[in-house]
Amino acid sequence: MFNFHWGRQMRITAKRRGRKADKMIKTRILLSNSYIRSHIPVTKTYSHSTLKLMLLKYGMVYIKPKNGSLGRGVIRVTRKNGRYISHSGMTISSYATFEGLSHALSRQIKGEIYIVQKGIHSLRHQGRLFDFRVVVQRSPNGGFEVTGIAGRISQRGRVVSNGGGGGAVGTIDSLLSPRQLSIVIPKIEKLSLAVMHQVRKHFRGQNEIGIDIAIDQHLRPWIVEFNTHPDHRMFVIMRDRVVLARIIHYGARYGKRYRLNLY
Repeated sequence: MFNFHWGRQMRITAKRRGRKADKMIKTRILLSNSYIRSHIPVTKTYSHSTLKLMLLKYGMVYIKPKNGSLGRGVIRVTRKNGRYISHSGMTISSYATFEGLSHALSRQIKGEIYIVQKGIHSLRHQGRLFDFRVVVQRSPNGGFEVTGIAGRISQRGRVVSNGGGGGAVGTIDSLLSPRQLSIVIPKIEKLSLAVMHQVRKHFRGQNEIGIDIAIDQHLRPWIVEFNTHPDHRMFVIMRDRVVLARIIHYGARYGKRYRLNLY
């Protein structure tokens, strides 16, 4: 089940929260754990030389604002048959030279600090990109649990699955086959709990996180990023009463209140 109106309902003003909003700082936190590091795409601060080297090595990269959210400002760049293709929003541009691409990106970025990340050839649903939002919370017994997993699927013609980019939301079993589920869910849960424990080494009071995870063609999970202030309204859109009840109950135990009423 997908709701293709999710983007309009989920557009909110993102608040920047210092170190917790900086993608490079958050990446470095995770890279210090060897197990987690093997599930993080190569990520570097953007420069023209770095972009050129990563395109030569990987063929596809994503360029993102260092402090961005909701998928705003994300650009996918690919190198194919000697040409460079940039894809931002619904706009696709082609360049015969790297210099032409670089000049166009400079106008688009306008001096803001960006990161460049190795592109993951993730699974698709009916030709659309998708990934998963995983919620991890402190449980009433003091440990941590994965309390919700939602699929996020891109609008056709876009390279991000975020609601702000017109994405849709659906259940994990609507995106993966039973065989894939049996392989992917244990991997997602193990990785997500490891991320939670790693994050708490740096943000000791953190009781919940949201993690965006893409799955590649070999069913390997890749961490796109984690969010220290996750928005749980996608579970309202899915009308998942069980997950919502659990999220609300667990949050209440550590003093968190949500506006998550079904409508």
